[in-house]
Amino acid sequence: MMKTLLSTLAAGVLLAGAGQAATVVLNLPGNGSHASGTTFSTSSSYGGATFDIRYTLNAFATIGTPAPFIGSDGTIFGVGSFDDGSIAGQLVSIDGDDGEQLSITNLSITNFNAGSSGLVVGDLKLSFNTLDIANGTAANDGITLSFTAFGDTTVDVDQPTAINLTALSNFSSTATSLYLQPDNAASNNRWSISGITASVTPEPSSTTLFGLGLVGALLRRRRR
Repeated sequence: MMKTLLSTLAAGVLLAGAGQAATVVLNLPGNGSHASGTTFSTSSSYGGATFDIRYTLNAFATIGTPAPFIGSDGTIFGVGSFDDGSIAGQLVSIDGDDGEQLSITNLSITNFNAGSSGLVVGDLKLSFNTLDIANGTAANDGITLSFTAFGDTTVDVDQPTAINLTALSNFSSTATSLYLQPDNAASNNRWSISGITASVTPEPSSTTLFGLGLVGALLRRRRR
């Protein structure tokens, strides 16, 4: 009976300390062109704590001065590059004609307020979770995703799809930067990105570790 009770207590302590990851949808800025290097934030909460998740959008291209461009519905975006300004629909794309690339970096927690949660900001860990890739127009002429840098291939996507980033074995589970580029510099395809989410996962707290130590001590005493 005591052994069952202690096992139940141990499981309860683990669940209380670790919890389940919360998924947060990152708000995109309003539609139109935005300066590269601009930081945006999304209000969020976890277990009674409130905070903002910040990230920075950067656009790159080989021609002109590119910028992250957000579609009129406020959910789909790409890179507004030099040659695309007069071509309807191509501002909101990541393609190969101007060497467009887009990065989402510096994923971080700011304005943390613990409330009644008992958490501190260091208890929470962030990573990219999922994103939707839309507006692909040709098979086998897609986009490459990386968590490390442009040119570091981790996965090549050839069709519009929803990608669970944390489920990919060759992706870091704690990445705070995401890089997107065409897989072919001569690509005529048009790719847009939407539906970006980040997961917030709590680390085991000091209370949890203390509780597990107490359970272990009781188990050792019981065996004597």
